[in-house]
Amino acid sequence: MNKNMSNSTSELVIGIDAGGTEIKAGILQGNKILEEKRFDTQREVGPEHSVNQIVNAAVEMQKIAPKAKAVGLVVPGVIDSKNGIVEYSENLLWKNVNFGSKIAQATNLPWSFGHDVRVAGLAESIYGAGINFQDQFFLSIGTGIAGAIIVEEQLIDNPYCGEIGHFNVQSGYLCACGIYDCLESISTAPSIARTFQEKSGIKVSGSKEVLELAIQGNQIAENTWNQAMEAIGKSVTAYINILAPQAIIFGGGVSNAGEKLIEPVKEYVDHHLTFQKRPQFLLAQLGDKAGMIGAGIIAARKLR
Repeated sequence: MNKNMSNSTSELVIGIDAGGTEIKAGILQGNKILEEKRFDTQREVGPEHSVNQIVNAAVEMQKIAPKAKAVGLVVPGVIDSKNGIVEYSENLLWKNVNFGSKIAQATNLPWSFGHDVRVAGLAESIYGAGINFQDQFFLSIGTGIAGAIIVEEQLIDNPYCGEIGHFNVQSGYLCACGIYDCLESISTAPSIARTFQEKSGIKVSGSKEVLELAIQGNQIAENTWNQAMEAIGKSVTAYINILAPQAIIFGGGVSNAGEKLIEPVKEYVDHHLTFQKRPQFLLAQLGDKAGMIGAGIIAARKLR
């Protein structure tokens, strides 16, 4: 069955992608965003306040589209999607927050709930770069690193799956999770900037600036970038050996580096695969709207 047809709907739904800084909310029909608004999460005020900001965003979108039939919400953390509960979210300090109940009470609509990266990967598989592939891995590289595993067009939605950011790459650095050597400790946007600053003494705003310096010929920046890409390559190679995807789709802020991300990762993989077939390496197409579109997809599925 064509993936677009199998997920199409004429119903209006509300899709909300809530992150640590911003809440992206939209009124959707399929992959069409009919109206979009953004709200501040305001996590610095406290975890209860940020939860209320998200619920209020749903209420505001319902006012804009009173004919909307369902709400889809995606957030970061350890997610119990079936019961609508965030068991734990490190960055937002949430523990056992029942979003399903809160959204239902606030909107009186059917709700669907999911993990931001996994659902963004679902959106890319249906409407974006992954549309032609049954087996794929969506890898989001930004302030953190996580992945969406899709096998035979089905998203694997185990609360603990896809956490490739905690694959051991022997970085020598302490990860925010509390152990050493995780991929996130060397290949996220903040960790690339931190590593460069430690080695050069030059303050930078993020990984984009490190890459720009590397292109200009700064040797420390070039080494920092290459080490980060090698660690991604090592992690991706392990994934290929285990699940043999047809495509790996790179999203998140660091993927804005384009070929400067894909080419060194591809080179590493080519040198470390033997009989295995290298998947296609692609850049995500839906940008920062993938989570919102994905939230719309899972909301529409609630209406089947």
